[in-house]
Amino acid sequence: MTRARRRPAATRPTAQAVPGKDDGSISVFLVMVLFGAALLFVALLSDQARVLHANAQAFDLAGSAARVGAQQLDATALADGTVLVDRRSATSAVQTFLAAHDIIDDVTVTVTGATVTVTLTQHVSFRIPLLAGSSGADVTQTRSATATAGP
Repeated sequence: MTRARRRPAATRPTAQAVPGKDDGSISVFLVMVLFGAALLFVALLSDQARVLHANAQAFDLAGSAARVGAQQLDATALADGTVLVDRRSATSAVQTFLAAHDIIDDVTVTVTGATVTVTLTQHVSFRIPLLAGSSGADVTQTRSATATAGP
C-alpha cells in the first residue's frame, strides 16, 4: 500500500500594504452618499407629512367655519317660518372664527339660502424646495353646512 503524498494547499497571494494607497476609501464614500440620500429621503417624507397635516387641518377648519356661519340665521325670515342664513352675519362669523385660528387669507364664504359654503386654501412651504421641484404646495378644502329648523 502506497501512501499518496499530500500536496500543500494552494494559497492565494496576500496583498501587501503599499504606502500611500487608499484602501477602504470607497467604503467611506459609500457611507457618505447613503447618509446624504437617507437625509434627503427623510426631508421629503417630512414635507409630505406636513402637506397631509395641513390638508386635514383645512378640512376640519372649513367644516367648523361653515357650521359657525350656518348658525347665523335671518331673524325676519325665521319669524315667517323660513330658515335662511343672514349673509353678512355668516360671513363675519366665519372670518372671525378663522382669524382666531390664524387663517386670514384665501377664504371664500358663499351663502345660498340656508347653506353656507367655506373654501379654505393654505400654503405649505417645503423645507428643501429644490428636492420637491417647487417652493411648496397649496391645500384647498371646501365644506358646507345647512341650517335646519328644529333640534
